[in-house]
Amino acid sequence: MRTYQIYWIGEEFAHYFYGREQNFFQLFFESSTGKKNEKSIVEKQIQYITKEFSMRSLASVLKEALMDKDSFAVEKNNLFTIELPEKKGKAMLSAEEKCLHLKALGSYEAETVFFYSLKKLNACLFAVDFERKNYGWLAPIKKENLFK
Repeated sequence: MRTYQIYWIGEEFAHYFYGREQNFFQLFFESSTGKKNEKSIVEKQIQYITKEFSMRSLASVLKEALMDKDSFAVEKNNLFTIELPEKKGKAMLSAEEKCLHLKALGSYEAETVFFYSLKKLNACLFAVDFERKNYGWLAPIKKENLFK
């Protein structure tokens, strides 16, 4: 099973750390594995750089993008699921205020459907897969060139 955590990074931090996304990965990794006394400092940093998800906006974006798919379901407690035809794959997205959790099985298509839909919510969404050490923006951020 592939597991992702998705964070909404504040725009000023997203632009400042563009190209240095490993710093975000390291911060989130330390939050999940660090020692207790270090964890509180890391958690405060994460709270500072991330924004809260509006559950209403999240549900609205996902429903608008995916309601026409037979395989899409909205469950209680902010749980959204997609199951591909012929049991090729399944993905489940659960939501908390500061973090979305995506679990996927089978084909990568199921999680890709969620990633594509979430891009419409905000461009500063950052996904992390600790097990495979993968991380990145759901929608690449365009860095402005201020000096020509």
